[in-house]
Amino acid sequence: MRTKGWKKVFAFTFKQYVKTKSFIISTIIMAILVAAMFALVNILPVALSSKDSGDGDSSSVRDIFDFEKVYIVDETGIVTDENITELVNNGIKAERSDKSADDTVAMVAKTEGVQAAVVFSADKNANGNIVSYTERTFYSPNGNKMASALSAAMTEFFRTCNVKRLGIDLEAYAQSQITINTRTVEAGQEELNVFAGMLHYIIPMVLSLMLFMLIFVYGNTIAQSIAIEKTSRVMELLLTSVRPLAVVIGKVLAMGLVSLAQFVLIIVVGAGSMAITAPFGIMGQIAPLLSNSELLAGGMANAAAAGVDIDQFSIAQAIGGILEKFTPVNIILIVLTFIIGFLFFALLAALVGASVSRMEDLQAAMQPYSLVGVVGFFLAYYPIIFNAESLADGSAGTNSVQIFSYYFPISSPFSLPSAVILGQLDTMQSVIAVAILAVFTVLVAMLVSKVYEAIILHNGSRLKIGDMLKMAKNK
Repeated sequence: MRTKGWKKVFAFTFKQYVKTKSFIISTIIMAILVAAMFALVNILPVALSSKDSGDGDSSSVRDIFDFEKVYIVDETGIVTDENITELVNNGIKAERSDKSADDTVAMVAKTEGVQAAVVFSADKNANGNIVSYTERTFYSPNGNKMASALSAAMTEFFRTCNVKRLGIDLEAYAQSQITINTRTVEAGQEELNVFAGMLHYIIPMVLSLMLFMLIFVYGNTIAQSIAIEKTSRVMELLLTSVRPLAVVIGKVLAMGLVSLAQFVLIIVVGAGSMAITAPFGIMGQIAPLLSNSELLAGGMANAAAAGVDIDQFSIAQAIGGILEKFTPVNIILIVLTFIIGFLFFALLAALVGASVSRMEDLQAAMQPYSLVGVVGFFLAYYPIIFNAESLADGSAGTNSVQIFSYYFPISSPFSLPSAVILGQLDTMQSVIAVAILAVFTVLVAMLVSKVYEAIILHNGSRLKIGDMLKMAKNK
């Protein structure tokens, strides 16, 4: 049999690689980084929320009361003495300046205390009609840390003065200014909230990058291993006990198992880190919501009526929608995509390693292989970056380049897993994409089986792609 002895090569390669210091150190570093990243993703939103709602937020408002004097220069005629009296009653040491704007600003600039000059002016068009108002806050050298807070407060103060001047009820005006969020949603597509949109943006990028690194790092390792053994004549000794095809099968399967183990490790470590930090992070807050499927299905209006925090509900709804996609069938499809995709690129890498007779030629020989992988990666990666606006209208994953990347065998190993997780492909479409990848992998395997035995002992100049195709045709 042409594959006789592959088990010995598999066992030897697997044991040899997992014992290396580089593998052990890289695995530990990767586990630490993944654990830290998941912990930060879990804890950081809560920490930032606490900071925003604590003293840091209120202190910026209190800063405006620290000004020793705030001079008001009103060039619009809107601010009345009564309005300024209200400012004083609210704790702001304000007074109307009897000087021009330039003189008032010059006076503030020379003071050693903490003072400010607030100038309100009207902007007019050529016909003399007012088109806008401008508020400018000039602060003394010691007041720079508080100027932004004062400027925001004075803008709101001027707006209130103008509303009162026009005789508009303040409460009615406030109600009219409530923000109206607008969205456009493609009919037939799932409408995504802000957090779901972020996940649809982040998950494909992270997964495609992670899979690219795993597949290509181990693909390069296979090519380098075969090239080293061939150029050092170890391959000739190895071929006395096993067949050439058995060598490539054993090495590819061994490295595939190693890469799959690291992929699973990343998932396990990430999930473990998230579980450990859950009581201190956002996952602990939304856990009760995730377990309440009836509430999640009820939508935002029901959540608001139940008194649930809207941000937490949005996060729970986004995560719950993704967790629903982790069915046994989808998990199998994701694992198959990774395994078949790895075999596809690993077999190509094995051919590259066998095509050189000197280690100096390996880098040049790897260029076409690397180019193929980079093209596949960018087909999966860049449609996400340049189609970010689709996350707001629910059409994420529907642009033509992205759909093409799901079925093109060079890019599908990097893009298909995230498409399955995010529900951008249904089960039948995912099966078709995996089947296409499997067919092309079989074709590559047939090419390898035809030419590998001939090129593994080749000691001449580096074989090019055309040379190998000719050998496969003549074999």
